[in-house]
Amino acid sequence: MRKSFLICLFFISAFIFSSCSAANDAATAIQAQGREYGETFELNDGDTMSTAFFDMTVNSAKIASEIDGYVPNNDTDTFLIVNITVNNTFDSDDPIPMSDADFELGYNGADESSTIFPESEFASDQLPSEYQIEKDGSVTGNLIYVVPSDADNFRIYYYDLWDDDFEGNKYWLPFSVN
Repeated sequence: MRKSFLICLFFISAFIFSSCSAANDAATAIQAQGREYGETFELNDGDTMSTAFFDMTVNSAKIASEIDGYVPNNDTDTFLIVNITVNNTFDSDDPIPMSDADFELGYNGADESSTIFPESEFASDQLPSEYQIEKDGSVTGNLIYVVPSDADNFRIYYYDLWDDDFEGNKYWLPFSVN
């Protein structure tokens, strides 16, 4: 009798949890309102990152021990300067708001939980902390990161985040350092 009760309890629990998962999936689909979500795009070096809002290209990347008289606080760190171009491809007449924090950096095989953000604006040609890109417009500038001197295998991580905090697709774009 007790064994039958436990088996019955197991099946009821499994049904409830699978129903909750289905309900969560349905709720996400409703919130999506036709927007793409749930995909992770692992791009290749030299590719253009095409998101829901823009196309982003890494033009160049280089290591520097000093920029405009500034040096990293830690002697074992260096600057990574990544020059990018971002083209507004969003289907709206309004400009898209951007931030330097939109482009997180991973290195040495890091995943999205261990990325770093660019440094706040301190150098010439560096993208501002916040900016807007007009419809069909583009912006080119540098993202500057502080990385360990032995860092390699760099990738920029981005995820589509809508005004209503809906998270769309994720993108990883590796790039070479010259």
